[in-house]
Amino acid sequence: MATLQKIRDKGVLLVTIIGIALLAFILGDLLTSGNTLFMRSRDKAFVVNRQIISTQEYADRITEWESFQKMVSGQTSLDENTTQQIREAVYDQMVRERMLDNQAAKLGLTVSKEEINDLVHGEAISPLLQQLPFFLDPQTGMFDREGLVQFLSTVNTPVESLQPEERAVVEQYRQIWLFIENMIKYQRLQEKYTSLLTGAVLVNDVEAKNTFELSQQSADVAYVMKSYFTIPDSAVTVTDQEIRSFYDKNKDAYRMDVPMAKLTYFTKEIIPSDEDFAEIEAQSNEAYRRLVETDNPAAVVADYSDMPFRDIYLAANSLTEGQQNFVESASVSEIKGPVREGDSYNIYKLIDRTMAPDSVHLRMMAIPDASMMGQDSIVTHFVDSIYNEITGGLSFAEVANSLNPQSNGGDVGWAREVDLVQVGPEMVQAVFSAPVGQPQRIKIPGQQVIFQVEERTAPVQKFKIATIHMPVIVSEKTSNNVDNELNQFVSDPNVSKNFNELATEKGYAVMPDARVSANDFTLMQIPGTRQVVTWAVNESKMGTVRKFDITNMRVIARVDRVYPAGTAPLSEVSSSIRARLVNDKKAEQVISDLSAKNLTGLDAYAAEMQSNVDTVKFVNFSTQNISGLGFEPALNAISAFAPLNSITAPVRGNMGVYVANVLNRTQGTEEYNADEQKTMMQSNNAYVLQMQAMEMLKRKLKVEDNRYVFF
Repeated sequence: MATLQKIRDKGVLLVTIIGIALLAFILGDLLTSGNTLFMRSRDKAFVVNRQIISTQEYADRITEWESFQKMVSGQTSLDENTTQQIREAVYDQMVRERMLDNQAAKLGLTVSKEEINDLVHGEAISPLLQQLPFFLDPQTGMFDREGLVQFLSTVNTPVESLQPEERAVVEQYRQIWLFIENMIKYQRLQEKYTSLLTGAVLVNDVEAKNTFELSQQSADVAYVMKSYFTIPDSAVTVTDQEIRSFYDKNKDAYRMDVPMAKLTYFTKEIIPSDEDFAEIEAQSNEAYRRLVETDNPAAVVADYSDMPFRDIYLAANSLTEGQQNFVESASVSEIKGPVREGDSYNIYKLIDRTMAPDSVHLRMMAIPDASMMGQDSIVTHFVDSIYNEITGGLSFAEVANSLNPQSNGGDVGWAREVDLVQVGPEMVQAVFSAPVGQPQRIKIPGQQVIFQVEERTAPVQKFKIATIHMPVIVSEKTSNNVDNELNQFVSDPNVSKNFNELATEKGYAVMPDARVSANDFTLMQIPGTRQVVTWAVNESKMGTVRKFDITNMRVIARVDRVYPAGTAPLSEVSSSIRARLVNDKKAEQVISDLSAKNLTGLDAYAAEMQSNVDTVKFVNFSTQNISGLGFEPALNAISAFAPLNSITAPVRGNMGVYVANVLNRTQGTEEYNADEQKTMMQSNNAYVLQMQAMEMLKRKLKVEDNRYVFF
């Protein structure tokens, strides 16, 4: 009873304590989940029509593309440039897929499984499949349907009975095929969507006939040009109000999909110090002494050189410049060095010289060694039978092709000693001592080789040379000294305000007003500087200075301004607008001055314009690049419509003001075919409409690119 009474007495307190505990638990859960939700809401690599693509989803697709690229190229790793290109391709593809899905849903467009199956197995194979290297015949370079069938056979192989290694290959092929199949689907969907757009923009009979006739007509045009560059900018006046007016009317031309940053920076290359050179020089002197004393130069080369010793003869044209200079006058066993050549020390020893062919034309078949196969007698008998067939009269090429139709008769082409040394020194010796036209066999580790020398080059002088190559690399001490110096610079309390002055005092070459877009791969084409771009466009505090470690280089940068996505500010584009308006006013002034002169011939215009009479040939209305001038629509129009042998009035062009005379016109002999012409023009329209439609959809569906925040 006493206990119950105590509970009753403390009941209110217990309820309060339990309530607080529950509240804390609930709040804690809400805060935790809220934090997760907050992070998810910020994890937007990009957004299409309010659909968020997370960084993980984007990264997964990049991994898929990289795997595909490695399989197509046969590479095991990708360089920085290829990786950046893949990232952009993945972004473009993922955005395009979502935009097409949006439009397809509204228009009722689909790509069925049956349609994809027909693109893979039917008569009209997908253009994508016809371009992939592993579906091409290596001999003809044309699409090989059998290669595709074999690939799909591997994809559809049941994996239950396979060994782990085989299962991994099948799984890899399946992932690649899913990737390819997705590309086929959206390529076909793009074709359907573009077809609808193209069908909405028809080419009429008059347009088709007029375009054909203009394409058949080419002209030779004599002209005089007054280049804008020959007129000083001070000759005309462009006001700030005129620049502002042009900017306001053309803001769409200055749209930025992502932020832009302005930087001031300098670079410091990390190069070996005098101390680094002295250390390698001392080691090279030691290597020289050992090379003088030894009868086994290969061992000394292995101990000191970053390049292995190759027990082969090389013609002079296969030697480095330093080796060539040495062997020209060296006698056998002579040693030269250490010689400093660039950022390395080299030691040379001439081991031998001889007269021998530089290369041989070789046919070869390699058969796995019997011990490797576990079938000694069978493999040996097989090799014997092949060898006997050739020695018995069958041609080497015929036998090789019977074993492997893709072997091109076993022809490996011309080979030098250096090309064969990886197979082994025994192979080099056998090939270069074998008589021409007689089959030979040799056992090398792991395989038996049957080969035949078809022909040799004429004997030349060849050299066997031992080279100890010792590059001078930056030591940790040297690197640390540079970093300490730059860290002190960055930590200076006045560095933000006086960046240029402080850097110039220390002898650094400062680059001011460098502009980078958030999607730029590098800062001013400096490899490995994507990290600088990412930092700059995400920096919130202007004037922040930071040091970046790049391979063999340091970049020290100050972020001066960051402009958000949207319309570029007038301050950043005013100089380009001014340049355009200056040229426009120069053109107006030149045209006005020339018109007042009432000149009658090109020579007179040339004298007045302080220029020369030039001629361009075969120009028509559609010529995109006029020889020596580039894109000049004014001359295109003159070539098509100006009266023959009549001086035109001065006209404004892109490069300058032109006065021209059409000397003659030539008419083509092709016959007009309305259907063919319309088809060609529709095809050209399709490409333009596709590009324009994708750009319009990006605006309409509010594509938001935030990758710069994360990558």
